Amino acid sequence: MTYTLLWGDTHIHAEYSVCFKPESIPDGFDGSPADCYRYARDVAEIDFAAVTDHTFSGLGKKEPILLTEDQFGVILEANRAYHDPGRFVTIPAYEWNSPLDRTYGHHNAYFCDDEPPLLPSGYDISSINEMWEAFDDLPYEAMMIPHHLARDQTPYDWSTLNPRYEPVVEITSNWGTYEYKGNPHACDPNWSPGVPGSFLQDGLAQGYRVGVIGSSDSHSGHSGGHHPPFDPKIPGRPANPISAARNSYRRNILGAGLAGVYAEEFTREGIFAALHARRCYAATGRKIRLWTETNGHVMGADGGALPDEPRTVHVAVNGTAPIAHITLVRNNVDVRRFHPPEPAADVTVDLVDDDSMEKIVKVSPPVADGNGVALVYYYVRVVQADERTAWSSPVWFTAHT
Repeated sequence: MTYTLLWGDTHIHAEYSVCFKPESIPDGFDGSPADCYRYARDVAEIDFAAVTDHTFSGLGKKEPILLTEDQFGVILEANRAYHDPGRFVTIPAYEWNSPLDRTYGHHNAYFCDDEPPLLPSGYDISSINEMWEAFDDLPYEAMMIPHHLARDQTPYDWSTLNPRYEPVVEITSNWGTYEYKGNPHACDPNWSPGVPGSFLQDGLAQGYRVGVIGSSDSHSGHSGGHHPPFDPKIPGRPANPISAARNSYRRNILGAGLAGVYAEEFTREGIFAALHARRCYAATGRKIRLWTETNGHVMGADGGALPDEPRTVHVAVNGTAPIAHITLVRNNVDVRRFHPPEPAADVTVDLVDDDSMEKIVKVSPPVADGNGVALVYYYVRVVQADERTAWSSPVWFTAHT
């Protein structure tokens, strides 16, 4: 099968979100949904994007702010105007929020259709299951993607994950990175410390099979890894001045997140299919090209029974800076690490796991799915010399312990 790597940002806020920062709009842009797409296509030069204004804002306020049908109509008009398969794909979407955020966390809803309905927001319904029921009635594909998973104000409850409609999670954005508790470049703990139990690795440890993406969660009209300033502070480089207004939003100093998707076709349907197959990965700030296969299985795949012979994870990286190291993660444990012998941005390496099942059980925590089937999964973390990072979606194998 031939795949095309498409770059996207599936989490962009335009002027209809109460948290939008008009003082941070890029020069020459106005913050409208159409201009958010224009920036994504012409400045960030990404391949697909979604404007995800909030359906509900103002938690705890007397008069909540709801996205109106007219406003959603303007967003859909922008989607139609900029949707150009083969060049730039738009995805109709919105952020689903709820007074029950502490129960369900934050999600974005996406629709593979030009005219999706503005389904009742969390303000109007009492259970996220009502969203799944509404999705069941749609004659086209839809999905939800949870984001800033472990933010203490809105932690994600992995037990609510719907595998049919939540194939991937957003693990890195403007807010920071939510791979595991204590990971580098986490959300600023002075503002929103991470909650144990809600990180990506917490969900994987419970047997949930999800892929990973990054997105910006931009509130300024920027997208595609950009946020003001364009060149975030990296250790060893001088800091850029950031306005007091922008300081009210903690920033991932490595840049906003990006989604890399391996699609069979450059269409909305092709992108949905790739996300449902978890054939995707996350990156921070820059378009780090990453391809992984585990015993021939592409990232995101179910690999079947764990082979008795060594498992080989083939990794090919085309970075934007020299690669510092490539780490193979098995059941949330770093089990192999490769350091290029010479500085290089382009690295291809086979990481071999020849541990016996006895050693796997000894070294890596046991994992089982909801049916009690033991799992062994692998994913790859790539870190550049400038600390920008990419993560592959896992490949899962079933095992006998």
